Amino acid sequence: MNENDLNHTPLFTVALAGYQTEPYLQKALDSIANQTFRDFEVICYVEECTDRSLEICRAMAERDSRFKVATGPKSGSGGPSRNYGMDHASGEYIVFVDGDDWILDNMLEKLAQKLAQTGPLDILAFACVITQNENFDPVNAPKHTNFSVQDSGIVFSGPDAIRRSGRNGGRFFAYSILNVYRTAFLQENHLHQPKGILEDYAWMPRVWYQAKRMAYLDEVFYVYRRRADSLTTEASARVVYNIAEIVLPSLFDLAFENTVPEDILRIWSNQWFSMLYWFLFHPVSSRKITDKDRRNALNALFAEKSNKERFMHLIQYASRPKRFACPLILLSAKGIQFPAKVFFRKFYYPMIERKNRS
Repeated sequence: MNENDLNHTPLFTVALAGYQTEPYLQKALDSIANQTFRDFEVICYVEECTDRSLEICRAMAERDSRFKVATGPKSGSGGPSRNYGMDHASGEYIVFVDGDDWILDNMLEKLAQKLAQTGPLDILAFACVITQNENFDPVNAPKHTNFSVQDSGIVFSGPDAIRRSGRNGGRFFAYSILNVYRTAFLQENHLHQPKGILEDYAWMPRVWYQAKRMAYLDEVFYVYRRRADSLTTEASARVVYNIAEIVLPSLFDLAFENTVPEDILRIWSNQWFSMLYWFLFHPVSSRKITDKDRRNALNALFAEKSNKERFMHLIQYASRPKRFACPLILLSAKGIQFPAKVFFRKFYYPMIERKNRS
């Protein structure tokens, strides 16, 4: 290796979170190593775990000098691994990969081609597919994205990206893995992820809102493996407390510490309250949540008077069904949950299902 190699700045840093992913990790690592575009480095961050994830990453680093390995204490969140990647990335752009997922072998090549066309971007978005096993067709599988085909081919601001994604009727895929980010943009704006299970939900709106130049590439590059034992496959007490104590307060800060246009407040309120209602009252996703968990989580959210005031202010921007649920949420915080259960299970979610089918 000569001096030029040592001083070379790669176009991409791939930051991989490798905690407790032994059965899937080698596939993730191979999908990165086999990229048709070769100008990248990989930072594998492995938190303290009980399986062979760290050994697998170190073995890959011995075979391929582009791979580096770092370790840290167990946090129960993907945030620290991504934050470490942001802080130590040499690449001009950073891509996040979870150790139980994988990427298609032309991902970095296609991203590099798009960036050559657009010039520097703060964020370049793309699409993913979600699967529970490896036997699927990535071309014909349902595509998950925050944008439409019409959004591809142009450059827009972060606030405009929020408006474009708002066409999804309140649905927002808050996945860090759905974008490539300019490393300096994240570093200069101190856009670290908070600790917690649903760190993406608190992080993505903030990152998008601050972006000056964004674009969308309407192609699937990422395969998101939804595991049966995933923390967010179903809500748990830990999830709903995280939403109440970390995610929503952080989002409220974002909305009220900035001069946010009303149309964006409408989009955000629908997205954020959709998330809250889903984890608290969806007939399937919330089936592990007890009445005590709901009451305590909502009490934690409303413990700060300012949070309750912000909740009441933002709900005014939400859709009518979400506004109608507001007094039922307040009753649930007092332990009276039957009216909310009936509303969500008999009216709110059936109405959404009918709308999605039409």
